[in-house]
Amino acid sequence: METKDRNLLEYFLVIVKWRRLIYWPLIIIFVLSTVTVFILPERWEADTTLIPVEGDSNSLELNMLMGANIPGGLTGLLGQATPGERLITLLKSRRVLGAIVDEHNLLADYGVDSRELAIELLRDNVESELTRDGALVISVEASSALGASDMANALGRELDKVNRESQQIQAGELADFLKGRMQSVQQGIEKKVLIIQRFQQEKGIVDVSAQTTALFELTQRLVQELALLEVKLGVASRRLHPDHEESQLLQIEIDELKAQLFEIVGSGGQNKSATYAAMGPSIQEWPNLALEYGQLVLELKVDEQVLSFLAAQLEDAKLGKAQDIPTLNVLDPAVVPEIRSSPNRTLILIISVVLTLCLSVIATFIIEVVSRLSENSRKNLRAIRHELKR
Repeated sequence: METKDRNLLEYFLVIVKWRRLIYWPLIIIFVLSTVTVFILPERWEADTTLIPVEGDSNSLELNMLMGANIPGGLTGLLGQATPGERLITLLKSRRVLGAIVDEHNLLADYGVDSRELAIELLRDNVESELTRDGALVISVEASSALGASDMANALGRELDKVNRESQQIQAGELADFLKGRMQSVQQGIEKKVLIIQRFQQEKGIVDVSAQTTALFELTQRLVQELALLEVKLGVASRRLHPDHEESQLLQIEIDELKAQLFEIVGSGGQNKSATYAAMGPSIQEWPNLALEYGQLVLELKVDEQVLSFLAAQLEDAKLGKAQDIPTLNVLDPAVVPEIRSSPNRTLILIISVVLTLCLSVIATFIIEVVSRLSENSRKNLRAIRHELKR
């Protein structure tokens, strides 16, 4: 315990012995730090919070319909980037920052002659953050509290202006694209209509439902009449001679009904009479013809639906091009900050004083150790110093 106390006393004795080497640097550094922190320029920071206005969009449907035909300039409009990400890109643009440089005369404030250099300095003083709910927080650092708040609010207004103009330009490009797309679809519809008309003329199709209904009803009556005549012929063959006039008349009627039935069914390979030709294709031809005709009509209906959808989108695009409404809502406008962001004078003074004190104490113990070296150790130290100087 006595050895430990003696060591502490020795340490304290070293500090007291070399006290001037401790407090003089401490006083000098404290004075220099105090002067320095008051010479450093003050910086103030203000921030504003903006929320993009939600708009109705059918980007998914447009993307499905148009696919790879979408011009490159319209990809952002179709949902490939969030509104907040596009706003950050616009915020860092020369167009937005340049307007703030001109409005607040930052060339004089920054002490530069180049507008481009002033824009770069402003870009370094502007920070942006996209929150989880999509809000955009803009922070601006300036040499005055009022200037920081004014520039933050001005950035919000300029960003809304540029974003509004950008959306109007995109809406105009989309409207032009939709017009071209509608013309292409309209031409496709006209071609499909001509194909259907030629198909109907060649195959004798007018109304699929009406023609097939009439054809099957006629077939049903012919089959019923044929069955009745075959019954009568069977009864007559039992009581009359086959060469009897009544039996022969029944057989002639049966043969004629069969011929007509084969004509309707289409299994006889005969040319249709004018009567049955007016009813359209035969029963055997209808399955393939109905499938082919249905495919043609379906393609036409799809194109008509696409045309209707594009027409609605075109009206929306024209409305977006014409309207001039804010695209950003200011949730929290920037206010004049009451506390500067830098320099933190108290922290600078504490760090400088503590660091100087630590270095001074370390220096005193090093000097004390050197002073206690033996003569032989001093000679070795001088030899080392001499060798290092060579």
